[in-house]
Amino acid sequence: METKISPYQFFAAMVLFSFGSSVLFFLTPDAKQDAWLVLLFYIPVGMIEQLMYIKLFYQYPNDTPVTYMPKIFGIYIGSVVSILYIIYFTYQAGRIIRDFTELILISSMPDMLPFIIAITLTVIFVYGAFSGVENISRAAELILPLWIVIFIVLFLSLYASPDVVKFQNLKPFLEKDIPSLIKDGWLLVTFPYGETIIFTMFYSSVNQPAKVRKTSLLVVLFFGIFLSLNTIMFIVSLGIIGATSTLFPFFASTRLIQLGFLSKLDIFVIITMIIGGFFKVSLLTYAAMLGTSQLIKLKDPKYLAIPFGIAIVIISILIAKSYPEHIIIGLKVNPLRINFPIQIIVPFIALIVYYLRKLMKNPKKKNTHSCKNK
Repeated sequence: METKISPYQFFAAMVLFSFGSSVLFFLTPDAKQDAWLVLLFYIPVGMIEQLMYIKLFYQYPNDTPVTYMPKIFGIYIGSVVSILYIIYFTYQAGRIIRDFTELILISSMPDMLPFIIAITLTVIFVYGAFSGVENISRAAELILPLWIVIFIVLFLSLYASPDVVKFQNLKPFLEKDIPSLIKDGWLLVTFPYGETIIFTMFYSSVNQPAKVRKTSLLVVLFFGIFLSLNTIMFIVSLGIIGATSTLFPFFASTRLIQLGFLSKLDIFVIITMIIGGFFKVSLLTYAAMLGTSQLIKLKDPKYLAIPFGIAIVIISILIAKSYPEHIIIGLKVNPLRINFPIQIIVPFIALIVYYLRKLMKNPKKKNTHSCKNK
């Protein structure tokens, strides 16, 4: 089933996906008060990742990774790689559901059973996947401007609140040298920048393929700068100790807003963040559904919404015994063992194999052509 989305819809969906859960956390805590600077350092790296994904796409403009990996690696190895991508998307969706389940438990419903919240969120988010990437992208197109306005209001309200913001928390500036900071932030290549690999599943749905490169690079620049500003907000409001020790620093910092009617925005902030989670889980789930439908030759992926929804709930519950364990797995284990191979190693090897195969074919063509001339 052919689907088409505009470059702006693609941009909006990609931005909201990238913000989905990354705004919740203090990224690169090892960099301490210079974490915001490290996020800026890694914007070019995120762009290089996009260029690698897009280079593969332009070789196979009508395919997704699930369909072009078998063409690159052969039917057997390529099919295994395709299945790994589907599992990866499903697993990531389960992790995001767990994040938002814990956020709701901690912030507003401590007595609620976790699996009830997980099921409720999954039903809502998977319905987005059931509706398809076109509808998700149209919703993103409408919501992105409102989302940006909301965050600007939250930022300005926090900075305007008396005795909350302390810019001296950003000092000392460059306490470590730049190579050390780059080393502290290397996991950023996987989260958040590497997570955009999901959009390789949707490149072929953009109705102007020539604009995929420009749009993707703009997204990386946009949300890299935004996340840097977000991290500055954590540091100046919570201090470096508070920002690195709090489970959800975004929620903790916005709770400090004391500005008349803008105070006590807890529920409003949670809803805003859950909207971001909706786009992230919906797109991850749809990517897994689409990949599976391509693999088993199913015409419409929406029929896979229920089984994938059940799988995501189960993963979100069984993924860790406690939320601190979930965080440790997400920040210490997954980046090296799961994210880096899927996001970096596999696409890089695929690109090398593609060019090697192309190089091996070209001499044959040249030799044949020269023999004919003789």
